[in-house]
Amino acid sequence: MCGQPWPCAVAKVELAEQYQRFPHGLVVYLSSCLIDAIDDWAAGPGGLPPDLYERFLGWSDKPGLAA
Repeated sequence: MCGQPWPCAVAKVELAEQYQRFPHGLVVYLSSCLIDAIDDWAAGPGGLPPDLYERFLGWSDKPGLAA
């Protein structure tokens, strides 16, 4: 672990490579991770971070990453 919030830069590269042939699968996977993250934060004392969409899904539709 690098200590950065997941998915960190390294994880994004690895995920894009793993889902290169099925980019829609990457979006489905990341969406389920986003739902889990929302559930985790909702159960805790703090509020939701404002960057959740960008962190989990916003990067996945960038040209060349999940194409």
